[in-house]
Amino acid sequence: MRLIELRANKDSFKTVKFNNKGMSLIVAKKRTDSEKNTYNSVGKSLIVALIHFCLAAKKNPAFEENLKDWIFYLDFEVNGNKFTSSRSTDKQEIIYVNDKPMTLKEFRDFFAKEVFYINSQIQNLSFRSLISRFIRPSRGSYASYNNYIPKEKEYSQLLNTSYLMGLDISYVIKKNDLMNQIDWVRDLKSKIQKDTTIKSFFSVEKDSETDIKIADLEKKISKLQHDIDSFAIAKAYFDVKREADEISRNLHYYKNQYTKIQTAISNIIKSLQVQPDISKKQLEDFYQEANTQLCEMVKKRLDELESFNKKLLTNRIVSLNEEKNKFKQQLLDIDSKINKLSFEEDKRLQYLQSHGALDDYTKMANLLSDYKMELSKLQQFKRLIREYQTKQDETKKDFAEQNILTFKYLDSIRPITQNHLSTFQTLSDQFYYNKVAGITINNNDGNNKLRFNINAKIEDDTGDGINEVKIFCFDWTILKGQYNHCVKFIFHDSRIVSENDPRQVVTMLRVANKECIENNFQYILTINQSTLTAIQAEMSEEEFDKLINKNEVLELNDISDSNKLLGIKIDLDYTNE
Repeated sequence: MRLIELRANKDSFKTVKFNNKGMSLIVAKKRTDSEKNTYNSVGKSLIVALIHFCLAAKKNPAFEENLKDWIFYLDFEVNGNKFTSSRSTDKQEIIYVNDKPMTLKEFRDFFAKEVFYINSQIQNLSFRSLISRFIRPSRGSYASYNNYIPKEKEYSQLLNTSYLMGLDISYVIKKNDLMNQIDWVRDLKSKIQKDTTIKSFFSVEKDSETDIKIADLEKKISKLQHDIDSFAIAKAYFDVKREADEISRNLHYYKNQYTKIQTAISNIIKSLQVQPDISKKQLEDFYQEANTQLCEMVKKRLDELESFNKKLLTNRIVSLNEEKNKFKQQLLDIDSKINKLSFEEDKRLQYLQSHGALDDYTKMANLLSDYKMELSKLQQFKRLIREYQTKQDETKKDFAEQNILTFKYLDSIRPITQNHLSTFQTLSDQFYYNKVAGITINNNDGNNKLRFNINAKIEDDTGDGINEVKIFCFDWTILKGQYNHCVKFIFHDSRIVSENDPRQVVTMLRVANKECIENNFQYILTINQSTLTAIQAEMSEEEFDKLINKNEVLELNDISDSNKLLGIKIDLDYTNE
């Protein structure tokens, strides 16, 4: 894949034509003496963003808002076939390839196959993630050699880098999957054991109580099942129960009546035992003691009174006896009714005790169902814990086996790993004298998701400028390897050289030019006037002309807005960082 030309549908845009082979320099120059003017923001980094835009990067809101009606075109070549992608800022969800409309996904899938030979969907490995290794998309991409896409996860970094270095990414994917399984099993087991909501669902308070609860439920289920099996349903259960209740109420009434009549008879018997308090003789004796002579008239009256009282007492006794006899007959009648009702009540109660209502049977059946469901939950809880523990142990076993296989695999591809080390080392040696450098690829057997440790090292690599050199050497190592891709270019932003030692910048340009000529590559670099001024002192006039002047494909300067990339004055914050 080579870049040919970047253009737009507006005449003000500065078309960028890249050299088909060798270096292409996009230079930002200061052409005025005004201190207010600057060659910053003339569009160097915007070129990178627009190339990514034409290579199906995600939607850019700043383009849609500030560059209405703009269409950008990128001509490029893949394995000798020329393509033109065009994308409007207004309808960014559609991208045209040789005038054929595609969705962004269709574009990415098509060129993932054409450029990177990806024939199936692999999560975290895509055209967009891979092409960003050859044209770092943003400021954060220059933080370190393996940080191409800001906020990219370590696993994705390793997967993409391993793929471009010719490593078998199945090892990378396998370890990631195994660790995901281990984490998932561990987390789920922990949730089941500790989460109150889940444990509530399983009716478990403490793991140690599970077996006890299971045994208790099995006992309850056995007893209740036996009761249900021997349960006889009475069709007229409620009718019999209503009759029994009515008989019980009548019994209560008659027993109360029986008690009342017994009390009445007892009172009659007491009344019959009562005698007159004073007799006739007692009155006569009383008057005699008082020396009072009673006249015949009074005596006669006393005789009559005594006779009357005797008659009255006799009538009273007869009346009370009659009433008593009447009550006794009532007692006999009531006692007969009580005996009869008691018999009927006993008969119905015995029937109800030996039979049950359908509702009672349903309640028993529902209770049995509840017990069985609770038992099932407890058994499921116990089974899940056991299964998760088994799965975790099996995964750990697979993890250990993969470690062994990876060690053997790395031994088998030693020529590839040595080639990467040698390439990086050769590139680094051209910058530094007697500094240990190289790329190591080792098995990462730790409890993490990274299968390989891929480290690019230059001795004293914390020093100023060494980070940029490491980026330069690493990117060229990937390009020169030509593993799993047909990309023939590297595009570096001016950030890789702007803060570097001029001598190292000169070396970068010399190395890039040499590698392009020998391997038919493109090296595209945006560079500032200040950097050019600094390196000019380190080069002969002839070399400067050969490396810089003859490879300049575009100048952007501060003379006016028309000399900037877009050719217009606009405040455009297009970065997605």
